[in-house]
Amino acid sequence: MTTIRHLSLICGLLFASLTLPIHAEQAIQSQNYAIHYNAFNTMIVSPEVAQTYGFTRARNRALLNISIIDNTTKEPLPAMVTGTRTNIVGQLIKLEFIQVKEKNAIYYIAPLRFTEGEMWRFDLQIQPDLKSDAIPLKFSQSFYLEQ
Repeated sequence: MTTIRHLSLICGLLFASLTLPIHAEQAIQSQNYAIHYNAFNTMIVSPEVAQTYGFTRARNRALLNISIIDNTTKEPLPAMVTGTRTNIVGQLIKLEFIQVKEKNAIYYIAPLRFTEGEMWRFDLQIQPDLKSDAIPLKFSQSFYLEQ
């Protein structure tokens, strides 16, 4: 992959973080890790980046993005990331994460489909150290079609 594509993904993810409705920082802290998370519509990512990483850009598609940072070294960490999402009527869907490794970053991305105004509850397990218990992450987010 070219450097431009890597920078496009990083810029796209950062841009997504900045253009989402303003919330408190979307991160949780444990003793050893900072786990950052966000979900955003795929339309803000360039077609080239979507093709490179194999996801579909569409108004009704989003990406869930997870990254883990070591609190001591401030370096990105690999992890086992699993989870589900549940809608308001109780439909449970297993999330399928792919790892995206950049020079100075590691992302875990799961593609999502949604309908206008749909709210999903996310229940994730993040395990940076396979010898320790997973860190739970639960949050809800509503999704809207991009114009």
